[in-house]
Amino acid sequence: MPEYDIPTVANLPRAKAATRRRIVFVTNPNARSLEYMGPMQVFDEARLFLDFSGRPDLAYDIEVVTTGSGPIYGRKGLSITAATPYHRVRGKIDTLLFQAADEDDECLRDERFIAWVAKMSQRVRRIVSICTGSFILAEAGVLDGRRGTTHWCACNDFQRRYPKVKLEPDPIYVKDGNVYTSAGATSGMDLAIALVEEDFGTEFARRVAQGLVMFLRRPGNQAQFSVQVATEVPDTASRKVQQYISDHLDADLRVEALAEKFGMSARNFARVFARQTGLAPGKYVEQCRLERARQYLEESDETLSAIATHCGYATADGLRLAFERNLDVSPSAYRARFSSTRPR
Repeated sequence: MPEYDIPTVANLPRAKAATRRRIVFVTNPNARSLEYMGPMQVFDEARLFLDFSGRPDLAYDIEVVTTGSGPIYGRKGLSITAATPYHRVRGKIDTLLFQAADEDDECLRDERFIAWVAKMSQRVRRIVSICTGSFILAEAGVLDGRRGTTHWCACNDFQRRYPKVKLEPDPIYVKDGNVYTSAGATSGMDLAIALVEEDFGTEFARRVAQGLVMFLRRPGNQAQFSVQVATEVPDTASRKVQQYISDHLDADLRVEALAEKFGMSARNFARVFARQTGLAPGKYVEQCRLERARQYLEESDETLSAIATHCGYATADGLRLAFERNLDVSPSAYRARFSSTRPR
């Protein structure tokens, strides 16, 4: 077995103030395993570092319960089974964590389960969701009036279902009081690191992140991972404008120029376009330019200046500012993260 150089961490809570924290994961049948295994590994890594720091008395106690007992994951040669149903949970819980809602919405339609979620939210120190587990919290009313997030591709559906929630589609995770929501599956690990930092401080959380070869705080937001497809509309005047914009991203696409091109006043053009597409013309143009720039960064070796010119930005600085404003990441960092490795 390899010998690991695991550093100890000082400045942990005093022994007399020590307490183990009970974390309960709630899964669904046929669940995607990373949504709970990833955060579980973070808390288990924290246990390892606590052991090596001589403080096993602070470790997390992890349990898994399920909305339906039996197999929760299965692939050829591997099966994961959860034996304890959620309604048999007893005793004090520190952190209650929900993985994504099942694909058939069975857990969302289960009135008994949703009532249990609402009740437990009042009894735990923290309540957490991973990916579309936020739908479970929202269905139970836990997120009403609160800020929250979910996976980028489910944001539109979430907003339609739960208008009382202040949805923030960009962050990797969001904390509002004692309620925590995260975006996709791996962002559950980012959130778990944040919870460890909240419990034991930045130095300890950094050691745990290093042990897992993770960022302590992942740069950027989840917008950089989404496929931002600008809204297409039926065969209307705005559809023709959209096509023109897509074909002429390096042209003058200000509202005044577009209005003149299509024989309308600027005010009427902006009103009609927004009504038919749901976006202001300027926002639509920005989305299109960003999406094209992302394609260039992912699939070509062209310079930032050349890409900026192709996409209608006056300078590479303009391209950089647009990326940082919308994606919270620089074009160079985006290229390093997502560029194709295929031979060109």
